[in-house]
Amino acid sequence: MDRKLAAILSADVAGFSRLTALDEEGTVRALNACLSQIAEIVGEHDGRIFGTAGDGFVAEFASAVQAIRCSVEIQRRLSSNPKDIPGDRRLEFRIGVNLGDVIVSGDDLVGDGVNIAARLQEMAPPAGICISGSVREHLYGKVPFTLTSLGERSMKNIPRPISVFRVDWQEAAESGEAGPGLTPSLAPRFGRDQPSIVVMPFDNLSGQGDEYFVDGVVEEITAALSRVREFFVIARQSAFTYKGRFVDVRDLGRELGVNYVVQGTVRRGGERLRISVQLVDTETRMQFWSERYEGAAEDIFELQDRIAAQVTGAIHPAIQSAETELSKRKPPSSLRAYDLVMRAYPYLWGQSKATNERAIPLLLDAIAIDPAYGRAHAFLAWCYAQHLGYIWTEEPERDLERALKSVEAAVGSIDDDPTALTAVGGALSHCGDQERAAAYLERALALAPNNAWAWARYGWVASYKGETGATERFERALTLSPADPLAFNMRMGMALSLAMAGSLSQAVAIAREVVNKHPDVTWCYRMMAAWAAMSGDVKTARWAAGKLMEIEPHFTIERYLSRPVFRGVPQWAAQTAEGLRQAGLPER
Repeated sequence: MDRKLAAILSADVAGFSRLTALDEEGTVRALNACLSQIAEIVGEHDGRIFGTAGDGFVAEFASAVQAIRCSVEIQRRLSSNPKDIPGDRRLEFRIGVNLGDVIVSGDDLVGDGVNIAARLQEMAPPAGICISGSVREHLYGKVPFTLTSLGERSMKNIPRPISVFRVDWQEAAESGEAGPGLTPSLAPRFGRDQPSIVVMPFDNLSGQGDEYFVDGVVEEITAALSRVREFFVIARQSAFTYKGRFVDVRDLGRELGVNYVVQGTVRRGGERLRISVQLVDTETRMQFWSERYEGAAEDIFELQDRIAAQVTGAIHPAIQSAETELSKRKPPSSLRAYDLVMRAYPYLWGQSKATNERAIPLLLDAIAIDPAYGRAHAFLAWCYAQHLGYIWTEEPERDLERALKSVEAAVGSIDDDPTALTAVGGALSHCGDQERAAAYLERALALAPNNAWAWARYGWVASYKGETGATERFERALTLSPADPLAFNMRMGMALSLAMAGSLSQAVAIAREVVNKHPDVTWCYRMMAAWAAMSGDVKTARWAAGKLMEIEPHFTIERYLSRPVFRGVPQWAAQTAEGLRQAGLPER
């Protein structure tokens, strides 16, 4: 069969059946006029309409840039048509554009390349344009439109997820940049709905002999970051066009449309390799994070894998922190659902009732703006579940119901979001459903194997199920994110797994270290008091119990044992209760 690479534009009228029901003849006349106008525009951009059906058409272009320029020009001209038609009677086209390999069948084109364009068209709003990631890769420096990532989407009869972007052509039209001819002026500007990042070729400070290793490290880091759904990561091929030349990070930001740059150097000293990595904001040139790695040259490939994993684990929270600070600086009138979730971030892991309750209204506001925002629902489930897990609630049944309701609202739209899957898994774990929690966490780790939070929650699930292997999961989390603000939580998880395995003295030592650094995290005192008493260290147990009662004067053993997580480990629950009694804590 004959095949060729083509940019496919698929379009139809939004709500055409409704319009014909209101005024059949008038709608058909308006459609014919629009299609005649569109045919002229397609011809002006060197395209060819090769298929029509009812209210829609399909066109091909030899250039992705021409296909996008044509799409925008269609929307621009149709929007400037006479305004005397009532709003509910106007014809608004939805457009999808894909670049792909297609089969030539006479004058027709068929195959996945065409089908994907049709699916993108279905995702576009009225008067909107959606494009695939394959199109987006060809637009740098050639069109003046903001491209907002909508993430990876599953499509009917398409075997793999497709990266989808929305073309915000109206912004360029309002600023005067999208006039006739669509003169190229700027790289695509990416909306803050998804931070964008490029891993630049590292500088080899040791000579040509290590070039393959240096490039390999960059490739591994790029691949690892690409698995993090929160980021849009520039392909390695684009990044390596800059190899061997100095480029200011601000210029990189403009040319590649990215918010963040990963830079690094590699130096060999004898049989040792030293690799330095840093994360830089392209707008401010501020360095958010840096780290140095060393290892034996003979372990070069193991070192390469370890660096890729640790860089990904560290950069993820660093970028989240930067995005959170950015959203804080925005005026309330400009906040979107994404910004509200970013504002909620620091409160989600505050480890106190007060911070948890500050997150909830922000998430509810995000959901009010975007009811289908899966991550907002997932984080809301996490907040309500924390009320249960840390006994911050006076109405446990109500918060259990709220948590489970939020889980169900989230699960339909988070299949490719490791962070949301982790939040749901953590919430279900606090709610006592460890089997279902494990399923969501395993899915998160399959998508993002370097997600430290997912490994930590997976460790807690193992402990709550009475399984072995929890310690290794917490160790993995700490290795991936050693400077994590939640490292103490991971340490306490490790302590719990040690205590359940009978190493009570080690568990108490870790708990003491944690409470010394974080004296206001009250739940650590509960565990420390029980473990110390169980190990025979009554003095430490009474001290921890006293500190707990100072902060939580209404604490009771009965209320503590009502936590859903104890359901799966009844024997451990009984041992913990006895330890708390020996520590002198009240039964009821």
